[in-house]
Amino acid sequence: MGQKKMKIANPWTAIVDGENIAKCDKDKFPKNKSAQQYADDINGKNSEIALTFDCLPDPFNGNPECKVYCLSKNPGKPDACFKGDIAFEKATIANLQLKSKSCFWAEKILNKSGKPHEGVNWLDKRTKELEKILGSRPDIFFIEFFPYHSSKGFYFPSRLPSYNFTDELIKQAMQENKMIIIMRERGRWLKRIDGLADYPNLYILKSPRSGYLTPKNIVRLDGKGISDDEIKKYFKL
Repeated sequence: MGQKKMKIANPWTAIVDGENIAKCDKDKFPKNKSAQQYADDINGKNSEIALTFDCLPDPFNGNPECKVYCLSKNPGKPDACFKGDIAFEKATIANLQLKSKSCFWAEKILNKSGKPHEGVNWLDKRTKELEKILGSRPDIFFIEFFPYHSSKGFYFPSRLPSYNFTDELIKQAMQENKMIIIMRERGRWLKRIDGLADYPNLYILKSPRSGYLTPKNIVRLDGKGISDDEIKKYFKL
């Protein structure tokens, strides 16, 4: 799909480090406010949530050609050990341009000191059981509801124009009968994507807070579980 003609242009292709808000979203974030002021306005004064635009956004992660899409909430706090890391920034830009051949974190990204990115550890823990079943790492494309980083789960109260492109990716996946797993924000995702509630290959996490992608935690809306054969059908590279 990364090579297919999309109805909506990718708003992230022109983004560069230092200019970390998509051009189409800039009207939603006037320069007279800091990122923290937005968080305070939405979540109350002295909000515990720290929103930041000091790093490249993470609206999605991986290769959209894969057969499993996981819909999450928003990228977390940036890993400070990778701030200013040129190789990491180049890899992030390639991901924004949909040029990644696998999930960003599955590539075992290390900084100059040999430390793995926090995202690598996050993915390893949550896909460990799938890897045992498959005999290899699972192939997953992640999409975030809100594309900009924050220290805790963050919900922006109005629709961002950049959502149009990620929504189109999800609709294309539905047309191609891919597996879609809502990891977080089930209600908001079902409201945001027309037809998703009735999509036959839709799954959710029984325990969304943990975020673990295990056979016991991946279920349909009616609670029916997933078989090992289904896991092998969709997650295998």
